[in-house]
Amino acid sequence: MTGARRARRGWFSKNVAALTSLVVTVPLAGWWTTRSDYKSWYDGEPRDAVVVADGGTSYQGATWYAASIEENPEPKRAGAPDPLPADTTRIRVYFRLQVDDVKTLDEPGLGGCRPHLRAPDGRIWDEDILADDYQDRPNSCTGGYDDGPQSWRGANAEHYVKPAAGKPYEIAAVFVVPKSVAASVQPTITWATKLPEYLAFPR
Repeated sequence: MTGARRARRGWFSKNVAALTSLVVTVPLAGWWTTRSDYKSWYDGEPRDAVVVADGGTSYQGATWYAASIEENPEPKRAGAPDPLPADTTRIRVYFRLQVDDVKTLDEPGLGGCRPHLRAPDGRIWDEDILADDYQDRPNSCTGGYDDGPQSWRGANAEHYVKPAAGKPYEIAAVFVVPKSVAASVQPTITWATKLPEYLAFPR
């Protein structure tokens, strides 16, 4: 008579501890990854407005004044510009600012700014960087880059001269937005180093 043989433990029995840890670890890792992604997105969203007042607002080393907005502007250069997609229009925004110290024009001051248009429902449009036919001002917050007026710029030469301390200067940005929001979009400017703050220009 032979002795009874002990049954072998199955794979699940041997690995019950590891499987139990997976049940806890996998959802926790998923939650942590989702949380990190959401935090990165949330921290990078412009949601804290610094509103420009009528008399000017100091921000990023400059004094900012009210922006002027043109809907469906005329091109500044001769020729036929590219047609727009259906039910869209152009918006040209002139931003006016002044620095008290020209060092502000360097990084990490005004450099790296990004103009946007923001709808009341939170949608945001970036600048149309190909709209050269509609530009008649520099499109960087640091202003012009010439040491003196250039004759070939004509009437707009003064806008491309390097900004001087204590003297206002203008920059321009052109956007393409749906016609349905053209009357309500608000000009804004962001800096990656200042988010979630953004500079808002009331209409």
